Amino acid sequence: MAGSKQNDVRLWQERIENGQRYQLSVGRSAEWNRYKKYYRHEFKQGTMPVNIMFSILRSMVPQIYFRNPRVTITPRKPGIEAELHARIVQKLDNWLLQELMTKREIKKMITDTFFSSLGLGFHGYDSQFGLSSRNLDPTGSASLTQFNSKGDRIEFSNMVKPGMPWFLRARPDDVVFPWGSTDLESLEWVALRVFRKVIDLKADKKYDNTTDLAGEFNIIRTTPEGGTIQSLADEVANVHSTDMWVELWQIHDARSGQILALTKNHNKLLRKEDDELQIEGLPIDGLTFNPDPDYIYGVPDARLIEPQLLELMEIRTQAMRHRRIDILKGIIKKGSMKPEEIQKLLSEDVMAIAQIETETSSIRDAFVPVSPGASGILQDLTLAGEVVRGDVREMVGFSRIAQGEFQGKTHVSATETKAVYQSLNIRLDERRDAVADLLSRIIRRFNQQIFTRWTAERVSQVVGPDGAKWWLKYTGPQIKDEYDMHVEPEEGAALDTQSKKAMAMETAEIWAKLNQGSIAQGQPVPMEIQRLLFNQFESSGLDVDRLIAQAGANSQSALAQSGAGQSAESAVSPGALAQAQGAGR
Repeated sequence: MAGSKQNDVRLWQERIENGQRYQLSVGRSAEWNRYKKYYRHEFKQGTMPVNIMFSILRSMVPQIYFRNPRVTITPRKPGIEAELHARIVQKLDNWLLQELMTKREIKKMITDTFFSSLGLGFHGYDSQFGLSSRNLDPTGSASLTQFNSKGDRIEFSNMVKPGMPWFLRARPDDVVFPWGSTDLESLEWVALRVFRKVIDLKADKKYDNTTDLAGEFNIIRTTPEGGTIQSLADEVANVHSTDMWVELWQIHDARSGQILALTKNHNKLLRKEDDELQIEGLPIDGLTFNPDPDYIYGVPDARLIEPQLLELMEIRTQAMRHRRIDILKGIIKKGSMKPEEIQKLLSEDVMAIAQIETETSSIRDAFVPVSPGASGILQDLTLAGEVVRGDVREMVGFSRIAQGEFQGKTHVSATETKAVYQSLNIRLDERRDAVADLLSRIIRRFNQQIFTRWTAERVSQVVGPDGAKWWLKYTGPQIKDEYDMHVEPEEGAALDTQSKKAMAMETAEIWAKLNQGSIAQGQPVPMEIQRLLFNQFESSGLDVDRLIAQAGANSQSALAQSGAGQSAESAVSPGALAQAQGAGR
């Protein structure tokens, strides 16, 4: 039996090594660190850096990620109770997006796609290193494996909380797929490399067979052949620490539905149990903007830009050298001027006067100026540099205006700018759509965990069909249902103060018109229409829910008059509110 377990460990070690070879050969992961060095402005000495790798990426990310995404949830079933359930889910989803800093993780993933073609992230619940069903509390909602037996923390991500779903970006070189994988949706398994201190791993109740576990003094990423990645080894060569670390591989296996954990230098499995996170597939999600139809790894933007970056740096380096050559120089007759007199002419002093010691009647007889005349070459190099920049913009679909530059003219009309942005949006819309799809998948996973694991009663404040704010009590299974989801990005440049004031004034005018219509016809404007209108002004800083609640303050039901649902302590069920609202109609 022991031999069989050892064979299982070796089998998975070989699979991981083959996956790393696949990453190296097809994903060309050895290049990724070089691209990042460009971004970090690490160039060879003696060259003139022109860091278009940095400027393109910093221009691209703000135009792809969603600054302030908002989720709208609508029920597929009719009825007031279903509508209330949808509003609870909507409130939870928008809160989770902010609380778990999902936007920040997506920005990291977009950056990863630039260097490696893949932005990857893992879904989880309760623990950063995988939910353990054998350590769940009686409610089934939390395990508290983030702490050791003394109550000290052994997990340190503030974005992972007991009894809460989470989504975290993973370094692309720390994620290994089976050899020959073509897409994330058909993976047989996926392995994630994490680093943990030996002392924390031994204190974690999720793991077994850790007694004789050995570690390293530094965090070292190994290669398929058992060596280390040299660039990373160099980075930590001078770091002194007494902490022992383990390169831990966590495997989510779709075939068996299990989660496994192992190291490359240990002959026992450290973990093997049912994977609670495999809901509608493996708990991994990702982005790729330049896909390859044959492989899971696509084409990173950095690979396309690198030749142009090197060419542009060579052009600028040559121009720098030619400018130095073209500086006015001179040949002076030996002994005609003392060194200190020559320094007077080279100084920055205005009206510097130097004395000569020659017997000639004119200084011109002792000094001959030398000017190579490289200005023509410099003009040719400048034009060549613009050609290279144009090639880069064509590849990534970014105009000068999109990068915050003028088009080279004194005046750029609003029509021209609009046309440029329309063309830019055509190129970027596909990437934005991919980000929106990713956000939708993340939220659906959040909801699946909530529906299953939040069995204890909770309360939330939502706006009811009457426009008033209500405190409702619920459990995850009670609000479990099929919903339609819409992710609304906040596009465009950030609003300035004047724009926000203008939007607030427009909101006030619409509000007045809506109320006039209600008074004149004796019928209130439906709350959904009001929400649709006022949601368009949310970026101005208005509290849309509070605004709509004020509109319905005069139509409080008998249930509200009794005080029920007006505070967290007096929360009512969605069913009770639906019944009261229905009776009041």
